[in-house]
Amino acid sequence: MIKNYRNKYFWLTFTLIALPTLVFANAGSPMMWFGFLHTLVLNAFIGLIESLILKKFKLPNRMWLIIIANYVSMVIGLYFIAPHFSTITGNADFWGGKTSFGNYELTGFLIGMVCSFIVTLIIELPFFYLAIKDKLKRSQIIIPFLVANTITNIVMLLAYYWIVSEGAHW
Repeated sequence: MIKNYRNKYFWLTFTLIALPTLVFANAGSPMMWFGFLHTLVLNAFIGLIESLILKKFKLPNRMWLIIIANYVSMVIGLYFIAPHFSTITGNADFWGGKTSFGNYELTGFLIGMVCSFIVTLIIELPFFYLAIKDKLKRSQIIIPFLVANTITNIVMLLAYYWIVSEGAHW
């Protein structure tokens, strides 16, 4: 009886492990999953950090508007701009879902991310401007805005780079 019971668990375990391999089923690339995490959770955290940076510059703000700015710019920048410019410069698979390990093109990735950063600045500036509560202080937004966005974008660039770098080349 015990042997039969172990036998069932062995075959069940074997099937669950082997089946995805047999049908080539994978759950997507780490780049894609981190992109989903970025879209769903990290943007709110990034907006919070950028809002706090503005407060350090003595610019009280509406955090919710900065969070919305991050969601809008992320969708446009990371889902449209970065893949487009990445493709133009040699990386046709920005999200890494079809590229085999070791063949991911970092030059295209980096150019796509830089173009995404530039678009992010253009998209988010009006949101940040309107987020400042004191209308007289809105003229002081440029430097804090650039500091906040540069810090958060560098952190995210490093996170995405860390994800793709092991299986990539220049």
